[in-house]
Amino acid sequence: MNKRIFWLSTVCMAFSALMMAAPIAAQTETIYVFTNVNVADNYLSQADLQNIYLGKKDKWSNNQAINFTALNDGQCYESFIRQFVERTPFQFQNYWKKQIFTGKGQPPRGFDSPSELVDYVSRTSGAIGFSCTPPDTAKVKLLTIK
Repeated sequence: MNKRIFWLSTVCMAFSALMMAAPIAAQTETIYVFTNVNVADNYLSQADLQNIYLGKKDKWSNNQAINFTALNDGQCYESFIRQFVERTPFQFQNYWKKQIFTGKGQPPRGFDSPSELVDYVSRTSGAIGFSCTPPDTAKVKLLTIK
C-alpha cells in the first residue's frame, strides 16, 4: 500500500512539474513600434530591431544615435521581447545584467506606462519605443517592421 501511494504521489509531482514548466502561449497582440519624428528611418527589419534591443545596433541609417526605451513589464513587454528580441523576459534581463557587469552597455530606459514612454520618445532625438496601444502619431512616427 505504501509503495502504491509513493508511486502515485511521485507521478502527480512529476506531472505538476511538467505542467508548470510548459510554455504558456503568449496572447497575440498588436505591437506598435515608433520613433521620434526626427528619425530618418521609416522601417526596420526584425533583425535590426532585435539588434537595437540587444545593444548591438546603436545608430540610425543617418548615423544618429539610437536611444531605445521599453515598458518595464506586463503583457505588452513580454510579447515584444518574445516576438522581436526572441528571448524570454528572464533571458532578456539576464542578458542585460551581464552586459552591465562587463561594461558592454546599458539596458533600454524603462517606463511604467505607455503614455510616459510615448512622451519621452516624442521629446528625445533618436528615441525608439513600443506599445500595445496605438500611440499619438502627431507626437511620434510609426515604424514598419519587415
